[in-house]
Amino acid sequence: MNADYTIIVPVFKLEGNKYIKQLFQSISSQTNKPLEIHIVSGDSRQGRAINYGVSVSSTKYIATLDDDSIIDDTELFDKLMRAMEADPTIGIGGASCLIPQDASPLQKRAMKEIPRRFFPVQEKNVDSDMVQHPCLIMEREFINKIGGEDESLVRGLDPVLRKKARDAGKRVVIIANTWVYHALPGTVAGIMKMYYRNGRGSGFALRFYPEKILELSDGYDKGTFVEKRPMPYRIIRRMGYIIGSLLNIKFIRFLTEVSYTAGVLKEYLLPGYTLKKPDIADIRKSEMNGYPFKCWLHEVSLKRQ
Repeated sequence: MNADYTIIVPVFKLEGNKYIKQLFQSISSQTNKPLEIHIVSGDSRQGRAINYGVSVSSTKYIATLDDDSIIDDTELFDKLMRAMEADPTIGIGGASCLIPQDASPLQKRAMKEIPRRFFPVQEKNVDSDMVQHPCLIMEREFINKIGGEDESLVRGLDPVLRKKARDAGKRVVIIANTWVYHALPGTVAGIMKMYYRNGRGSGFALRFYPEKILELSDGYDKGTFVEKRPMPYRIIRRMGYIIGSLLNIKFIRFLTEVSYTAGVLKEYLLPGYTLKKPDIADIRKSEMNGYPFKCWLHEVSLKRQ
């Protein structure tokens, strides 16, 4: 019998996506399968895509996965569901992030060098800043209570969602004995491009929504979180990261720090993103058959700017 949860998978471009088939196979193998899956394709604002998925779902719990999340534990969602049911203090439950066994030497090195790309499996539930969209679960009622996902930001939704949950008096927890894989791109150029794009997202937030620039930790927070740091502190720290990665011969991290900083400066000084969100022209809904759960594809068409 399928459990009372929905999985939402936001993906900007579904055509030619090389990950989605593997993801669906792993979900189909879950001992506790979802009642519904909603793929929301084509919306450049991840927060809006997830909120739309929540609005068309009907289950008690909502989970999110990235299209390139990799699952090899058939009991993953059973563990997540049981933990949420057992502890009402948890607002958001998430899974640890491991390095894929079949990752290339470059990917393995990068995920060890770059902060927040790896978090080991925990023996017990741990309050942690490492709960992220590649695998998290919440009560649908709680999502609506805190106002859903942030739709204004281009990137960096995770810290804002975690803050909303904590401000509402709930815990943000990595669930014991759970894990997913979320690999970096397979080339140095691909990794640099990713961090440049992330930096642009931060530059956009810094320019227009500075109050949403929040701290990140290594994940071992013990329930204590520092949400804000003064900007001079953050600038000096960023320079320290760049210099430190060179001195410690962590060249991949050095390149990502430089790429990220370049993205921040570009978007802050020469903005490409605008405050106006791209308007939705149409959403086409169709059912995808052949799975042991209801699976819906929502194709979003955006109006031309």
